[in-house]
Amino acid sequence: MSNGDIFVGETIGTAILILFGTGVCAAVTLRYSKARASGWVVIAFGWGFGVLAGAYTAAPLSGGHLNPAVTLGIAVDTGQWGKLWVYLLGQLVGAMLGAGLCYLTYLAQFQANVRTTGTTEGTAEEPVPTLGIFATIPEIRNPVANLVTEIIATVGLVLPILAFGLTEGLGESGTQVLIVSLLVVGVGL
Repeated sequence: MSNGDIFVGETIGTAILILFGTGVCAAVTLRYSKARASGWVVIAFGWGFGVLAGAYTAAPLSGGHLNPAVTLGIAVDTGQWGKLWVYLLGQLVGAMLGAGLCYLTYLAQFQANVRTTGTTEGTAEEPVPTLGIFATIPEIRNPVANLVTEIIATVGLVLPILAFGLTEGLGESGTQVLIVSLLVVGVGL
């Protein structure tokens, strides 16, 4: 794979992943969305479908890593570090592009995402929180516990992905991407 193919594949695939993932978070979060408050299961499946669409799109060009932890895990496993920077750069650009496309898609929803609250001086409009659309927020803020949780989840994602790569015929059949997508749903749940 050439550096150009890797960069383009990772950029497009990661953009699709982030568009679907942040899109489902926006749909569940924003005040006037028809999917408002539809829950965690919807979010987990939305991210899983984002992996499915992004990885199938990127796979012919770059292999469809779409995640720096996956790319790093593959580099550690194979000892091939030469193209790591190309993957990471494509993923970074793709993530920014996907987040920007999500914001544009839901622009009217973001603009209308206010609630009216009563104050001693009448009513005031305040925005409904939206940070969770583009970032994860722990329910209990404990940096050590939060770090341990992220490490466990990352290992729970990367080790099976590496194992799937060792399963003969799985990658060639295209089934590997589907299984990884379901793994993402499982990690999310």
